[in-house]
Amino acid sequence: MRRLLALLLLVASTASAAELHYPQFPPLPAAPVDPVNRPTRAKRLLGTQLFFDTRLSTSGFTSCSNCHVYNTQFQDNLEKPRPDTSQGTNFFTLPGNTESLLNIAYRPFFFRDGRLQDLPRAMSEPWIEDNQQLGKTRAEAATHLATILRGKPGYVDAFRRAFGADIQQVTAEQVFDLAGKALAVFVRQVVTPTAPFDRWNARRGKIPAAAERGVALFVGKARCAACHFGPNFTDGDFHNVSTSVPDATGKRADEGRARVTGREEDRGKFLTPSLRQVVLTEPYFHDGSGFGILDVLNHLDAGAGQDPNHDPRMGTPLGLTQAEKADLAAFLQTLKSPSVVLRGPTGQLCTDADVAELRRALPR
Repeated sequence: MRRLLALLLLVASTASAAELHYPQFPPLPAAPVDPVNRPTRAKRLLGTQLFFDTRLSTSGFTSCSNCHVYNTQFQDNLEKPRPDTSQGTNFFTLPGNTESLLNIAYRPFFFRDGRLQDLPRAMSEPWIEDNQQLGKTRAEAATHLATILRGKPGYVDAFRRAFGADIQQVTAEQVFDLAGKALAVFVRQVVTPTAPFDRWNARRGKIPAAAERGVALFVGKARCAACHFGPNFTDGDFHNVSTSVPDATGKRADEGRARVTGREEDRGKFLTPSLRQVVLTEPYFHDGSGFGILDVLNHLDAGAGQDPNHDPRMGTPLGLTQAEKADLAAFLQTLKSPSVVLRGPTGQLCTDADVAELRRALPR
């Protein structure tokens, strides 16, 4: 299925392979539409409300946007996110860094261990987890969420407009499912625009000479394209690159894909991330242990074979020079496109001017 999805994305690309410098990296096609949850304005508006509403949490101070921050590429640039900052510095942090929601519409799996393949269900999952703490089980979280939503007339009307459903009458589980569907419609809009690499690859623009050398290394000596290919620069599969190495007892801090499958060969495997906007989404790896592009390149060059269960394609040093790593970093810079701009509760979200102003105000 994963390979089939990658193939369909390739076929759906608007540019002819013959026109591209590197046909294995076609531009992103239009985001796929869920045939059983087609987008409407009412669904998008409801999804936006749900995404930003801090009242939909036990503390009343956290929402989806606390970790998936719209003006930092729908993630938070933190090694260990703390979704509820109202609870003081000793409040829990999440075990892994926040995954960006960019281009989530193209993904065959959700979460780094791939435990879900249904986007609406994945979007409602944080209400069950510690993120928003509505309940320890799906049934508990559904009951809690439905109680909150039913108590707010605006939401009762919004669900009726979006889905033709009266949340006062349907079950709590149905309310939970509909909320997930509305959130899914919202995040399917989070698609990266054309990047400088896309224009150059289609022979309609230029990139620096270092970036041209970098992409040649990417598909060649550095072997990156073995896992990072297609329009979204990911194979949608799971790999062990020694980011959760077993201790002396054989136990890993995070078993990755094996938590879902229970298979020995899946221990330490994690979902291949997209590389679009990658220069803006540090820290890297599932645990945020890579603090910059060079950290990642150094690890993949020399450390990816540390785990006995490592991907065989990554088991030997790449022998990259510092100049070659700089060229690879220059190529990754060309995958940076303008910020995703959506409409939120108070107007447009995340314009480039907003981001520039935010960055100027950050402490250095």
